[in-house]
Amino acid sequence: MISIAIICALLFALVLGIRTLLRRVFSVLDNIPGPPRKSLLTGNLTQYYDPDGWTFQRELEENYGQVVKLHGLFGDRQLYVFDPVALHSILVKDQDLYEEMPDHMSMNSLLFGTSIGSTIRDEHRRFRKIMIPAFSTASLRPMVPMFFEVAEKARDGLIAPSVRAGPQTVDLLPVLGRLSLELIGRTGIGSSLDSMEPGGAPTNRYAQALRELYPTAYKLSLFKPFLPLIVKMPFPSFRRFMINLIPLTALHRLRELVDITDAEATQLVADRKAAIQSGELYAKEDAKDIMSLLIKSNTSSEDAMHLTDEELVASTSIIMFAATDTTSSALNRLFHILALHPEVQDKLRAEILAAPEHLDHDALVALPYLDSFVREVLRLFSPVTPGAFRQAYEDTVLPLSTPIVGVDGTPMEAIRVPKGTPIYIAIAAVNHSKQIWGPDALEFKPERWTRGKAEGATTKTCGIYGNTMTFIGGGRSCIGFKFSQLEMKAVLCVFLRAFTFSAPDEGIKWRMIGMLQAPSVDGRSQLPIRVERRKV
Repeated sequence: MISIAIICALLFALVLGIRTLLRRVFSVLDNIPGPPRKSLLTGNLTQYYDPDGWTFQRELEENYGQVVKLHGLFGDRQLYVFDPVALHSILVKDQDLYEEMPDHMSMNSLLFGTSIGSTIRDEHRRFRKIMIPAFSTASLRPMVPMFFEVAEKARDGLIAPSVRAGPQTVDLLPVLGRLSLELIGRTGIGSSLDSMEPGGAPTNRYAQALRELYPTAYKLSLFKPFLPLIVKMPFPSFRRFMINLIPLTALHRLRELVDITDAEATQLVADRKAAIQSGELYAKEDAKDIMSLLIKSNTSSEDAMHLTDEELVASTSIIMFAATDTTSSALNRLFHILALHPEVQDKLRAEILAAPEHLDHDALVALPYLDSFVREVLRLFSPVTPGAFRQAYEDTVLPLSTPIVGVDGTPMEAIRVPKGTPIYIAIAAVNHSKQIWGPDALEFKPERWTRGKAEGATTKTCGIYGNTMTFIGGGRSCIGFKFSQLEMKAVLCVFLRAFTFSAPDEGIKWRMIGMLQAPSVDGRSQLPIRVERRKV
């Protein structure tokens, strides 16, 4: 009996192995044009993930059709997609057929537990339904004064002391990183994470762990394909035992950081629930931070949609994590662009100075040139670059808006996509497409925007933000996109009233670190910008 079971298991493994091998050797995707693989082992992955691989990214955007074939590990065929109709199918119309990559969800599961980032389909929709009210316009209105307050603390504590005696070159990278963390600390969990004192750094245990989480996880990028095996281990204690046996320093440090963030978030949620239940904090009136609003939404939800305490903890940490690094990256780019374009900076400052110093929500979103500037920077330089990821969960057919010409010369109006095919949602390629944005698509032109719409954009995309794909679209679009814009606009208003920014002599280069962009000089992460107190 046992021998028969073993033989059946071996036969199953053999069939699975042969099927996998055949998919590596022969694929219906082979007729799709794409760059030659650089390596038999890693295909095009080293080019795609090269921190300085801007030339390769531009090649994908310009030299092939709007669907490009890439090679992954051991010849695995992958699709790089920026065709608008194809993206609408992937992200909206047939979104349940194309879900997050298992290795990405596994990483989120290891970092945070069961959350919006580690679930699919109905489970994912359950999280969104509970979380979205915390990011509604009604919930964001009371947060705007806090955005201004935190920005003013950063202005006075982190920049003003450096330029008191005259213009100085200031590394804005740590300044904007600390500012981003404090912004989400105050509005996310109702707690200050940074004193904003000169020369200091966050001393809060939760803040320190959050700052270190992404860089540590990035060191494990090469091991992401194996993460689903770890996540599927039967018991947490056994999983921890196996992690301890793996001789990777970064993995062990990540385990320590996850322990810290989980413990801190667990205590925060417990304290906030107790305060709300005791009447000390009335969720309806007094709680303005995202965590309190999340608990309030969860309390009023029907039982079938209700999040457990563990899911509330995971949701709190993933919000804190996601809002910190992306906002910091976007702010870095905004101020670098301002330093490079003094005429834009002067025009933007004039609009800000003509408005009251402290703006409410409606007045802030009504500043037209500020909105146009932010939209144009986020279009050309999306913080999440070069794209997001999906995987085909079933055999399906991908429609196209523009036929592509196959390797054999045959026009293709649709593409057969085998189950398991990894798909790159090419955010940057959509945002740079001349077919969508017109012949000046690669030019920095805030003036192209009028009331949130871009002149020359003739092709509709499924993006939720001004026809761009910066915040994706569909059922997995970014729920915090309005929140992040308000943060950026408040910071710009405060800083441009106080300082002028100009480009230094150092050559600032932008690198792709994982899925985020980061500035560097001579290989070191920094953003040296010349800052001068504005003469009133």
